Amino acid sequence: MEKKFTTVQKRIGILISVVGLFALVDNIISVYVRGSGNWIYVLKDSGVWLLSITIIPFIISIFLENKILKIIQSIFILFTGIMSMMQSYNSVYGPGMILAGWLLMRHYGYFENYRKTKYIIYLLFIIIISQISAFINGDGIINAGLAMLEYSIFIITFMVIIWRDMVLDQQRLRIENKSLRVNYTRIRNELIELEEEQKPYNLKEVKITPAEERVIKTLTIYKASNREIAERLNIAESTVKLHLYNIYNKIGVDNRFAIIDLCKYNYT
Repeated sequence: MEKKFTTVQKRIGILISVVGLFALVDNIISVYVRGSGNWIYVLKDSGVWLLSITIIPFIISIFLENKILKIIQSIFILFTGIMSMMQSYNSVYGPGMILAGWLLMRHYGYFENYRKTKYIIYLLFIIIISQISAFINGDGIINAGLAMLEYSIFIITFMVIIWRDMVLDQQRLRIENKSLRVNYTRIRNELIELEEEQKPYNLKEVKITPAEERVIKTLTIYKASNREIAERLNIAESTVKLHLYNIYNKIGVDNRFAIIDLCKYNYT
């Protein structure tokens, strides 16, 4: 079954739509209460209508992949950050939303050309908005908003660093999984070949030591457990486990039954 809502645009659309609908319901209740239970006040309230109209493109973006909707998403988040910053220069919401807009626009590819220049312009833009807000809402000190801006940028950058490391870990896991799939494919092909020709598996080719081969032989002939192998070879059970671990890595399997299948024609 094909998964739905897997793109960033659709997920952002869901997120903002849900938050917007909650805000709309809260707004409607607030206006209704202020209007003493009269729905006429709700229908006449410009804030309710503005919020309703704002949510519509985000609801559409959940179901429709479109370049214009991506632009609307980016502009909305950026504009929300600017408005929040202008209202209060020492709030984390403004810089946070502006940097969230930057992340979204970067993901959508709006910074692909002239990347460094656009980054510098965007950073200068944030600083200018911060200083204008600080000058208007603060004590008239032009650098009053820098401390809050630096803190916000630090927090967002810290989160991005952690996020990028998690993404790199996922990429490494995907590469390892792909490698395992390749190994399993190779082993499966070798099994088919061995079944058809009924020939022994070449243990020397994968550099199996004599001690490891004795473990393989005991396991293959007797289908023995680790304890039984240890008793038959007169070695410690921990040594058997170590040999099996090395055998798994050399052959490219992850269980004892695969070894038995591969080596069942080696010993008669």
